[in-house]
Amino acid sequence: MEIATKKQVFLNGRFLTQPITGVQRCAYEIVTALDNLINEEELYKDNYEFKLIYSGDIINPIPLKNIQVLKRGLLKGNLWEQLELPFYTMGKLLVSMCTISCLLKRKQIVFVHDAAFLVNPQYFSPVFRTWYKFAIGWLGKVATQIVTVSNFSKGQLVKYAGFDEAKIAIIPNAADHVLTFGEPSEEFKKKISGLKPFCLAVSSQSANKNFSGLSRAIKKIDFKNFTMLIAGGIIATLQHESPDPSVIYLGYVTNSELKYLYANATLFIFPSFSEGFGIPPLEAMISGCPVLSSNTSALPEVLGDACGYFNPGNIDDMAVAIKGLINDRRSLANLKRKGFIQAAKYNWKDSALKLFKLIEESM
Repeated sequence: MEIATKKQVFLNGRFLTQPITGVQRCAYEIVTALDNLINEEELYKDNYEFKLIYSGDIINPIPLKNIQVLKRGLLKGNLWEQLELPFYTMGKLLVSMCTISCLLKRKQIVFVHDAAFLVNPQYFSPVFRTWYKFAIGWLGKVATQIVTVSNFSKGQLVKYAGFDEAKIAIIPNAADHVLTFGEPSEEFKKKISGLKPFCLAVSSQSANKNFSGLSRAIKKIDFKNFTMLIAGGIIATLQHESPDPSVIYLGYVTNSELKYLYANATLFIFPSFSEGFGIPPLEAMISGCPVLSSNTSALPEVLGDACGYFNPGNIDDMAVAIKGLINDRRSLANLKRKGFIQAAKYNWKDSALKLFKLIEESM
């Protein structure tokens, strides 16, 4: 009896060596979901062999049962991705989920999350803009398949990056990973309890996230009964803002701490100017926290009618929206109920299934 040869699929594991922001979260959770699917569906195990390949030092360990994790190469970062990764994946399908991939490879599926570096170049460093403009433009031409995370991002990539619309598939992000996070330390719980009641914002401190606008909006209203907390670190490639003394910056928080913040906040505020998807507000919704968001880019598409909206460029509009919600228990309860329903429309298992269908079509 002839044994069929398994089809090998390589997953770009560079995200394991990077701090987790939105794109790394997407990669981490889709790989985890793929691993679970292999465990549940014998069809995948019998016909496909998935290998997660990386170089450098892992800072985000990923527990996998069925996907082999391989450390290959002497180089790190961009050099590894461009010079060594094509060699180790020669002749095989490669899936890269963090926007950039090797330019010398055609047989690959590449996730390009948004076109923000083209639409809003002022938020990115000159070196970053130049590299991404060249690399994304080239990948759009040579990759087998491009994946993005929303209809909004698809339209932006067609308009600003010149991508072929027929070549772009949409695989949305999700937030159900939050449900797997554990409990933070008692010390952290005590610290946060002492800051209640509080409103929460979560993201990197880049200018695009508009935390300076949020600070100015808070100063315009009676916010004295509340504390404004902002969680998130600094990304070197993005233009960032200095902390404002009117808010408390928690900096980087662990997964368990983030879950606790969501679950205990009176209101989650997302003042970003532009998002290709927007994972944090969905994380808040699935954690039972009412959400107030910018009305721009992909956010209305992703969040639907499950949150309040404001114009992020209008400080007065933001202030009125915050003031109108923080003391309105009925409206907060209604948004909390709608948030659960909206967040349930997205899950990483469905996203992984959509990716696997693309893999089958690309082999």
